[in-house]
Amino acid sequence: MIIFLYGQDTFRSKEKLRELKNKFIREIDKSGLNLIELDGEKININDFNKAVSTQSFLSKRRMIVIRNIFLAKKAVHGDLLEFLKSKKPDKSGDENIIIFFEAEPDKRTALFKYLNASKFKEEFKKLENNNLINWITKRVSEKGGKINGQNADYLASKSDGNLWALASEIDKLIAQKKDEEIGKKEIEESPLAKIADNIFNLTDAIAKQDKKLALRSIDDNLEAGMNEMYLLSMIVRQFRIIVRVKTALLNGLADNQQIAKKLGFHPFVVQKAMPQVRLYNMEKLKKIYEKLLATDLLLKSSDLNKKAIIENMVVKI
Repeated sequence: MIIFLYGQDTFRSKEKLRELKNKFIREIDKSGLNLIELDGEKININDFNKAVSTQSFLSKRRMIVIRNIFLAKKAVHGDLLEFLKSKKPDKSGDENIIIFFEAEPDKRTALFKYLNASKFKEEFKKLENNNLINWITKRVSEKGGKINGQNADYLASKSDGNLWALASEIDKLIAQKKDEEIGKKEIEESPLAKIADNIFNLTDAIAKQDKKLALRSIDDNLEAGMNEMYLLSMIVRQFRIIVRVKTALLNGLADNQQIAKKLGFHPFVVQKAMPQVRLYNMEKLKKIYEKLLATDLLLKSSDLNKKAIIENMVVKI
């Protein structure tokens, strides 16, 4: 049996993987000795064959979890695909369970197409709009907290759909409010909301060519505990929003609600971004994007002071 779990939302995909592993231990192998995990990036076909073909120990089947197989060499993909296609289905119900777990598989590959044709596959797309609001409401309730729809909507607007960050923030808000309902005031004062506001203020200063304020904002974010790579990723996110909203405007969409629906953004995000959007043309935005990509490469590969790299980028944008 092949199970394929993939998608950008690794929070929910990892929850699903944990659920499958727990079920295997609970119902099939209480010892856990027949649950094997392999690093797909380092695997070769012999490792895979051994893991799949070795007889289970005091259990009728094994579970093999393979992460990041799409980071393996292409030759491994070919060998693996050939092996999988050669396996005959076992109708006894005793066949091993092979789980492929991926965040961002290459959908162009033959391996992806084969795995995606599996009967047991699930893609975990990033939650947006009502799906994200519903997830927040459900998560708060499951954790023993209370939140109304309006405040769940507001909390969603302060995130980029990162469920890891949201789950952590929800835990803190519930602990803070105890048996009381989570209100807008607590959300506004939360680190998640402050990060979103700080990044907006930084990109707003960049848009208005206020270098002094932009540099001060960098200092504020770093002093608050944000590292340079995360700071850059949040700046990239905001400019990605600006580019997409600008493109929507150029394509004839003028209403904020229409744009939000088309792009899968929260209406508040579009409304707040609009003043920045109107300060740029597409040519300028393309140049900024090139600078952001160059800065990302420099942060990852250079020994230069990381704060200085970010500051230099902001001054030159």
